[in-house]
Amino acid sequence: MANVADIIIFGGQSNMEGQTEVLSECEVVEGAFEYKLIGDRLAPLQNPVGEDIRYDGLAGETFMQNTDAGKWLADHGLGSACYGNTNMVPSFCRAYIKERQTDVIAVHAAKGSTVIKDWLPDSDGYRAIVTKAAAAIKRAEKEYKIGHIYFVWLHGESDAVFANSKENYKKSLRALMGGLSSELGVERFGIIRVGAFTNDERDFEIIYAQDEICE
Repeated sequence: MANVADIIIFGGQSNMEGQTEVLSECEVVEGAFEYKLIGDRLAPLQNPVGEDIRYDGLAGETFMQNTDAGKWLADHGLGSACYGNTNMVPSFCRAYIKERQTDVIAVHAAKGSTVIKDWLPDSDGYRAIVTKAAAAIKRAEKEYKIGHIYFVWLHGESDAVFANSKENYKKSLRALMGGLSSELGVERFGIIRVGAFTNDERDFEIIYAQDEICE
């Protein structure tokens, strides 16, 4: 168990879950593994990424073109890349490994069409993250010495749609950060800033919240 690996948890909504047009860039990322809760295993990291896990803990179904969106959202706590297409996680981890020169274990724990309150401590979404990430840490410790545990967040479009305020979004982010730090030992919480979605001032409430909390 001489190898060292950093654990990166990837959370958020549709862009982090993976909503893209095609399946591309399918090469295995050297030095990276994806933790799969179903089966409790480390798999070589490559597209498509993620798992469809129901709120009852059972394996779910991948969101496809003919999926009933309302039923899928009601049943699933976490989702894989939609339509089995490309996700950002392999590219992110490839760049991370190049920069940091360490192995990575990726934990994908995201779901589209969510607002931040769906991920706050005591929510079902939060418990889904913690359950999967805690299991990943336990599994990784069997083969690696854990270096760092980080969390990367890509989220905010739905909160813009529902006109969440800057201050409330910041307050919610702090609650999420605090919970993950306490329960999982997350050392740093990174944010990929949300882009324009509503194309009006509601976007900037979320964008400025993310900018300010990162400062």
